[in-house]
Amino acid sequence: MSFRTSKNTSRAASAKARSESVDPRQALIREALRLHQRYQRELVERFSICPWAKSARADGRVHAHVVTNARCRADSVGPVVTTWAADESIDVAFVIMPLFDEGRDALSELATAVGDRSEGVFLTAPFHPISTPGVGIVSFLRQTPDPTVQLVRRTTLEAIRAQDPPHYKDIFDINLRELEATKAPRTTAASVFAHNERMLEREGRSKVQAIVDDIRADRERSYRPLIPRL
Repeated sequence: MSFRTSKNTSRAASAKARSESVDPRQALIREALRLHQRYQRELVERFSICPWAKSARADGRVHAHVVTNARCRADSVGPVVTTWAADESIDVAFVIMPLFDEGRDALSELATAVGDRSEGVFLTAPFHPISTPGVGIVSFLRQTPDPTVQLVRRTTLEAIRAQDPPHYKDIFDINLRELEATKAPRTTAASVFAHNERMLEREGRSKVQAIVDDIRADRERSYRPLIPRL
C-alpha cells in the first residue's frame, strides 16, 4: 500500500526539519536584527523620528550587536563597545537584547554603564518595547521590538548642533521631565521633540501604535519556535 503526501504537508515537514537544524542562537540573532530593521525603516525613517537615521544607515555608519543571554552587563559588551568607539566610521550603534528580563530601570542603568564603558565617546539611551498608557512622546516612540541600548557618537551630535541654522536639537540634551510636562521647551524651533510632537498630531498615535503592534506580532511568531531551543 502506498501513501501520498500533499505538497503542503511535505513543505511544512521540510521547513520544520530545516528550522531544527539551525543553531537557535544564530537564528535569534538574525531575527532580532531583522525586526530591529523593521522598526528603523517603518517607524524611525518613515516618520523622520531621527532626522539623520536613514542617511547614517545608507552610508554604513550604523552597527548592531545582539546579546542572546537574559542577563546583560556592560562588561560583557565592553569589547564590542570599545571596537565601535575606535572606529570613527560608526556614528550610531545598538545593543539589542531579545531575552533581557530585568525591567525598565535595569535597562536604563545598563545604558548609563555602557556609555561609561565608551569613555565618553558615545552618548546612550534605553529603548524599551513596552509603552504604558499615557506615556510621553519620547518613550512612546522608543518602542523597539526588543530592549535596546542606542549609542550615538558624541562628536556626531556636536556636529549636528553646530549646524547653522540648527538641525534638530540633540535629544540627549533634552530634559525628559520637561518634555513630559505640559509646557515643553521650545529653545530650538526645529527640535526632535517638536518635530515628533507635530508628527503624532498629524498621523495619530493609533497609526504609529499599529505599526509597533504589527512588528511585535512578527516578533512573537519569529521567536516562538526558537526560545524553547535555547
